[in-house]
Amino acid sequence: MSKTFKMQELNSLLDDIKKARAALSGHLYGLDNDQGRLKCTPETWSLQEIVEHLVLAERGGFDLIYTAAEKYREGFPVWQGESENTGLSIEKIIEKTWKPRENAPDSAWPGGKWSLGVWLAHFRNCDDLLGNLPEVLQGLPPEKVIYPHFLCGPLNVIQRLEFIRFHIERHSNQVMELKNALGYR
Repeated sequence: MSKTFKMQELNSLLDDIKKARAALSGHLYGLDNDQGRLKCTPETWSLQEIVEHLVLAERGGFDLIYTAAEKYREGFPVWQGESENTGLSIEKIIEKTWKPRENAPDSAWPGGKWSLGVWLAHFRNCDDLLGNLPEVLQGLPPEKVIYPHFLCGPLNVIQRLEFIRFHIERHSNQVMELKNALGYR
């Protein structure tokens, strides 16, 4: 990739996130708030909690991208030098850094504040955060705009966007498994 984002490359990453978000929303279409609260076991998350977690995590991820871009532009990058994750896809990074059944950080742990319908509306509204990224990242070298992830270590903008897509897809699979276990079609 070039030293700065090519709009086509950025748009491709953003489209991947939008597609993953639309797929997850589609899996939840037609479910009511009572269905959203049900769990298979006390230890597992409900559909509502999965969506709440995704919203909190995605907003946090975008906050870190925005912060890293702003600090880099100001001449005070959050991360300097090489990263052990340089050149790796998000799947490779996760493979080397995650243990089975990792826990979310407190900032992305669901608290049950709102219903499934409200969290789905917030989830869909995360597209607004995507829409502002081209302007925020204009002219910046994506491989140097880095902010550490609590498990993965330093992630550049490309890896962070790949992570957001990966994370949505991962929980989309959980949603489908939970729907099947609860007998929802």
